[in-house]
Amino acid sequence: IKKEALGRVAIAYEPVWAIGTGKVATPEIAQSVHETCRSIIAKIYDDEAAQDMRILYGGSVSPESVDDLMKQPDIDGALVGGASLDSDKFGRIINFQV
Repeated sequence: IKKEALGRVAIAYEPVWAIGTGKVATPEIAQSVHETCRSIIAKIYDDEAAQDMRILYGGSVSPESVDDLMKQPDIDGALVGGASLDSDKFGRIINFQV
């Protein structure tokens, strides 16, 4: 991928142990992994490119977890799974509070 295109790229991190379990990583663990992903992108390209790329968290995001996750500096969004099937839950997630 060319550096100029990274602003249109999003990657998602979902812990294997969170898939289909309803378990969510702590904000600190999720932040640590996202920070590592961003630093790898910075090493491959540069800091500007790493900041332009969106890195999403996708491990059982819920109305209860979204606020604390989205407060993390390297989490740029959420990849919502099962909670997107419930309009009240999904509405709360997309209207998170930081």
